[in-house]
Amino acid sequence: MSKKIGEVMGMLNYEELIDLQRDLFGGGSVIKQVVNNKIKEINDSQTRVCATCGGTVNLSVNQEYTLIFGPKDLKKRASFCAIDCLEYFFVQLKQISEKRLQSSKQER
Repeated sequence: MSKKIGEVMGMLNYEELIDLQRDLFGGGSVIKQVVNNKIKEINDSQTRVCATCGGTVNLSVNQEYTLIFGPKDLKKRASFCAIDCLEYFFVQLKQISEKRLQSSKQER
């Protein structure tokens, strides 16, 4: 860990190092806030909602399933907490596709 922190310190310029030192001497409130925000950001990015049941899917804990679909320029991502939710999603998607196909045939 000290090697990684050393690499980060090497990326800072002199003024940034002085600001960091002042913050540390003053109790480190700015550093604490930055670290807390980064942890929250990581947790939020690893937690998704199941597209079928609305349950929480934590990517770092659960085995999750993700479906990426849609046209090239507008990809969509749906996460699922279990295989049965994924299967239910496919059944509903198939029914919607069949209804669209039938309605397009009737319009002709």
